[in-house]
Amino acid sequence: MKNSRAEDEKGFTVDSQKRVPDLLCLIFTGAAVTVMLASGFNQLPPFVAAMSALASLWAAVSVIFKNRLPLTVAVSALTGIAGIFVFFLIWGAEPFAKRLWWNALWALPAAILFAAALTAAKKCGRMRAKVTAAVSLVLMLALSVSYVFFMSLRVRPRVKDLSRGHDEYLASIGKAGEDAPNVLVILMDDMAYADISSYSYLGSLNATINTPNIDSIADNGIMMDNFYAASPVCSPSRFSLLTGRYSSRGYLDNVVFPTTVESDPYSITHFVNPFQFLYNVDGILGDEITLAEALRAAGYSTGCIGKWNLGDYGEYLPTAQGFDYFYGSYYVNDMTPYEWVRDSVSDSGEYSHELVRTHADNLDQSLSTAAFTEELNKFITDSIDSGEKFFAYYTTPWPHYPIFSNNNGAGKGDVSDDTYIDCIEEFDRYLGTVLDTLRAKGVYDDTLIVFTSDNGPGREGAAGALRGRKNTTFEGGMKVPLIVSYPSGNVGAAGEKSVFTYYKNGAEVRGETVVIDAAAMNIDFFPTILEYCGILSLPSDRIIDGVSLKKLWSEDPYAVVHDKLFYLKRGKARAVQMRVDGVDYKYFRHVQSENSAFFNQFYNNYLFDLDADPIEAYDISKRLPETAELLKKELEEFNRSVRENRRGIL
Repeated sequence: MKNSRAEDEKGFTVDSQKRVPDLLCLIFTGAAVTVMLASGFNQLPPFVAAMSALASLWAAVSVIFKNRLPLTVAVSALTGIAGIFVFFLIWGAEPFAKRLWWNALWALPAAILFAAALTAAKKCGRMRAKVTAAVSLVLMLALSVSYVFFMSLRVRPRVKDLSRGHDEYLASIGKAGEDAPNVLVILMDDMAYADISSYSYLGSLNATINTPNIDSIADNGIMMDNFYAASPVCSPSRFSLLTGRYSSRGYLDNVVFPTTVESDPYSITHFVNPFQFLYNVDGILGDEITLAEALRAAGYSTGCIGKWNLGDYGEYLPTAQGFDYFYGSYYVNDMTPYEWVRDSVSDSGEYSHELVRTHADNLDQSLSTAAFTEELNKFITDSIDSGEKFFAYYTTPWPHYPIFSNNNGAGKGDVSDDTYIDCIEEFDRYLGTVLDTLRAKGVYDDTLIVFTSDNGPGREGAAGALRGRKNTTFEGGMKVPLIVSYPSGNVGAAGEKSVFTYYKNGAEVRGETVVIDAAAMNIDFFPTILEYCGILSLPSDRIIDGVSLKKLWSEDPYAVVHDKLFYLKRGKARAVQMRVDGVDYKYFRHVQSENSAFFNQFYNNYLFDLDADPIEAYDISKRLPETAELLKKELEEFNRSVRENRRGIL
């Protein structure tokens, strides 16, 4: 009996005293929950869950070492979990039923454990109660930590809504005329400015990489020498290509990452988007107007084949952004999960989703080019056979790292020849079958074909003599090739022809093209393609940063279409290119060194004459201080306007 009484003396009590530290814990947790619920920002739930974990740890330590359960602290722990549960019911972007049961999986056990800790003192012997309470609180701690890793941060965006203008504009578009072209946009991933033979710094006949089919698009078409992606990384650049707007308008300041939290090893990436994008944006917003939406409104069949990388659920999906059909991955080929899906949406709005290849299936991507090309050819053929105009957006994952190819024909599993050179040359050969399909169907001359890349090179690739690479706003990070063909639309019909020679099937082929020197950017695709397709009006409720290049491509290749272009990185203009007295200058106010030896250094007040110094070798700001000051003011004014009107609402 003495031992039993001694054991009882070691028990614990439920301490309801309002000690200052305990009250502060409850106040801070309550305040965090209140701000979280009021603001709806998806960065906050992980912090609230961490506060619940700390409160649970505090309570458990008090029970174990001080023989008391601080009730106020325990309530704080439960308050955090309960607040997160309510938060996702209010603000979550998942279907209501899913966010209810998914978050209940974490909230209900926490409530049960909290109740167990409180009732243990009344229902159990005191030592047993102490153990029960301690275990319950430790489990609450583990639950809070687990909640962070399996918390779906898919939350409705908190941005100014442009849905009304979106709907009104699309409703105003009439059916495309009989003479409107088909449209094929071919977008490479991380391919450098000089990676194809027609752009090679060695000359087309001596090029390291031979790309005769890509080169053939330029024959009787045009090539642009000073064409830019709108961002030095993929997602913002793709946003601009589809919308005609700088990526800052859509809060897409960097690469979009997977948001899935279903199971390991997928869960970690769901932290990325909330802490790099503002206002819960997870991709291209549903009220943006895309090329696909406008062309579908005009009666086009629209398909995206390859890499999307503009969001992986709800309003961000390709089928929610104007594409009738999507085949490929929502992500980049080095992300986890890298799965392929087949999505479609019918005229009645019925949505279909199919998982085609799992992440495990894609550990070897040797057959990707063959598979994507087959889908593209089928989409084009089906559209033509159905009597429909088509918009095909072919977004190959190549030559983004990791590199795969099947050049030796050995099939899946053989990676012996998977080099950067082979990857691009294989892509080029398969692209030849797409061009052959257009010719066989008699629509090549009636198809507007656009070939470009989303940004400069990553691990490999030749930017020629250009300074910088991917993720830098120097020329090498953002200048990309652009080749366009549309014989029936007179692309390349005006201007002086340049002769170029390339190899095809072992023989030299002589081609003629118009080389255009004017500066332009992929923000120009939206107004340009729409004008070629007979859609002459642009949305009136938002800023469209791009301008039509139709005159430049078909009528006057010497025209100047932009007075200035801005080079954006992470939502801010880092540089401006501007014509002053007939000269193209580029100005950096503050730019990080691209040299790995000086990665922690920044250059200030850099001015380059891109006509005389296209490789950005020599700063001339001290020689031309007035020009530098003029461009500095333009750069600052643009960034100020973005701060004050982020979405570019008119």
